[in-house]
Amino acid sequence: MGAGIAAHLANAGIRTYLLDIVPRGVDADAPKAARNKLAAGALKALPKAKPPALMNKAFAGRITAGNFDDDLERAVAESDIVIEAIIERLDIKQTVFKKVAAAAKETTILASNTSGIPIADIAEALDEGARERFLGLHFFNPPRWMHLLEVIPSKYTAKKYVDEVAKFSDEVLGKGVVLCRDTPNFIGNRIGIGEMLLTFAATLEGKYTIEEVDTLNGKPVGRPKTGSYRLGDMVGIDVAAHVINNLRENLSGDEGADNYDPLHSLMQPSAAMQKLVDEGWVGDKAKQGFYKKTKDDSGKRVILSFDLETLEYRARKEPNFPELKIRGSLATKVNKAMRLEGRAGDFYRKVYLPLFNYSALLTGTICDTPKEIDDAMRWGYGWQLGPFELMDAAGVSWCVEQMQAMGLEVAPAITKLVESAKAAGTEPSWYQGTFGKGQKVFDGENSVDVQVPAGMLILDGSKPEGEVEKNSSAAIIDIGDGVALLEFRSKANVLDEGVVTLMGKAPAICADKGFRALVIGSQDDHFCRGANLLQIGMLAMQKKWDDLDHAVNTLQQTLMNLRHGSLPVVVAPYGQTLGGGCEVSMHGDHIQANADLFMGLVEIAVGVLPAGGGLKEIARRASAYANQAPGGDVFAWVRRGFEAAATGNVSMSAFEARNTGWLRATDGITFHKNRVLADAKTAAIAIAESNYTPPDRNEPISVMGAPGGANLMLGIHEFGWGGFASEHDQLIGTKMIHVLSGGMKPTAGTATAQELLDLEREAFLSLCGTEKTLARIQHMLDTRKPLRN
Repeated sequence: MGAGIAAHLANAGIRTYLLDIVPRGVDADAPKAARNKLAAGALKALPKAKPPALMNKAFAGRITAGNFDDDLERAVAESDIVIEAIIERLDIKQTVFKKVAAAAKETTILASNTSGIPIADIAEALDEGARERFLGLHFFNPPRWMHLLEVIPSKYTAKKYVDEVAKFSDEVLGKGVVLCRDTPNFIGNRIGIGEMLLTFAATLEGKYTIEEVDTLNGKPVGRPKTGSYRLGDMVGIDVAAHVINNLRENLSGDEGADNYDPLHSLMQPSAAMQKLVDEGWVGDKAKQGFYKKTKDDSGKRVILSFDLETLEYRARKEPNFPELKIRGSLATKVNKAMRLEGRAGDFYRKVYLPLFNYSALLTGTICDTPKEIDDAMRWGYGWQLGPFELMDAAGVSWCVEQMQAMGLEVAPAITKLVESAKAAGTEPSWYQGTFGKGQKVFDGENSVDVQVPAGMLILDGSKPEGEVEKNSSAAIIDIGDGVALLEFRSKANVLDEGVVTLMGKAPAICADKGFRALVIGSQDDHFCRGANLLQIGMLAMQKKWDDLDHAVNTLQQTLMNLRHGSLPVVVAPYGQTLGGGCEVSMHGDHIQANADLFMGLVEIAVGVLPAGGGLKEIARRASAYANQAPGGDVFAWVRRGFEAAATGNVSMSAFEARNTGWLRATDGITFHKNRVLADAKTAAIAIAESNYTPPDRNEPISVMGAPGGANLMLGIHEFGWGGFASEHDQLIGTKMIHVLSGGMKPTAGTATAQELLDLEREAFLSLCGTEKTLARIQHMLDTRKPLRN
């Protein structure tokens, strides 16, 4: 965990020391390598971590390995924040922090990554000056990928340090900061384990299989498809058991006790969990847990499931819940699922009604408002809706009726919510309004404002004059200060006809309305997953070549008009930015990307090549880079882009996208997803105020011609000979080279952007006429997986 935290600090550009103990038996005069072996080993493993801990493998160079005995004093003295992530033992943590505090500057913030030890207990070992700078900083694992970061001040912590850490964690590390009270296991694990215990109890009572539970607690209620038991394998069953035991030891079942918890009687590992822990079958790290991957007699890979009654592995049983095929929004699905008759509905009511009540009981004890609990469960566990949001979706009044029918003592906060709504003549709801648009949340006594951190631009709250223009797939929105936003709203934000149409109109609309800059972005799960493959496939299969040519040319000219129009265009990509999404980004004057950017030209997976100007942009950028470098040879720059496109390479971060060439050195990277649009808007204003002049549409682009093309052709054939590329892959690669070389000009020369676009389009259409490309398109539409035929 410590190495993962160090990696994410390095991702954010922070030079970091990673210290560990000296291995047992190593003498004081032993070589540095021997004494630093543990920390150095963890550092060496970071570039190979899966999922990647580093956003760029080179960032490992920002981390210095050392050991507590030799390096702690120097490392701490140089640091502005010290984060401890050692064994969960109070005495050891206190000993370490005494040494840290003695070496630290008077302004250095001291933080523990403990997942459950009270922060005040650790602080007791420190003097008054150090105590006020000490707090909990609980990362969820893996630190780079989990958005949640719990900040836990103790009763001694000064507010200014809490504010400083929260601001740093949000703006620099890009984390979703949740402020917790110093209570056992804080918020995420307290509520998360509570839900787990309720799920375990309902599983046994209703004799559900683990496969059934993972289906029920998955997509139907907006949770990850891992469900509950698969999640346990991923987290570690031993880790979950440790947290359960910690809660049992630190809480009480006595209703009169200050640390009373209504779920205390459930706080012990189940027989199945204890069996798995005793056997060492603790999940993914042990290769088996609730699920076990193995092979049958024929060598075929199979997954076995742990039977909670026999405590033995058995063949997996496919769940059958046809009643869960509910149409509508997630709120609609939850509302109807909670009311289902039969096993599915029974399960939901037995788990979620007590969970709603439990969460309401703890509000005011573990946090200030329901918002912190909902944020923790969404950001730490991947739920789309937190417990209070789920209760709103199910209907608060209905939930109260069901709780009473179950014999639950309804939490006072829920009762007050219902009474408050009745007095106001409204339906009870924890939330009123949407985040970023004057949202309020009921805190158990009153409705209070939900604050939006400064520097965030939330789309639902950024429409002071409404939408300027929209269609079914996109909208142009006034986001203030003379800047317009083009927001994609199609399914998966693909470049369907509606998106391309409004994108084509955007320059004229912006000019007519007096805007000075345009931002292209949104706040969905992903920026854009590419072109409308169904439309392309239908036109190709029906051999409507003129229509297909027109569609591709329309996209090309739309992006050219954006790039060469009178207004600066800033693109704000995030998440999956694939194919056409990458091409849209490459045509912006500036890209302001989220650090978690999965960008690439992936068209080869469906048997075609980039035809929205992606190859043209590779050639154009190579020409620009070569003109700035001694010698002026475009080949190396073209090869970099070609290899990425020919292999369908997708970056695992914005920094990798920069290495590949999808992002330029001048493009910006923002760590917090909710800050990307605000930063993009700032960049757009800066460009507009710098006497913006659009790039020349007819600029000559240096191309490598046949000599460079032949070199790349050899590489393609070598891949084929080595079995790394099929014949069709080689054909696609050959056509890419034809475009990038300017049509295999006899010698290196120049081409216009339009000439390269024509070559792109011609090659694209020719590939759509092949059986293997049509097979790839159909396979992707049917399975959502690539076919490498």
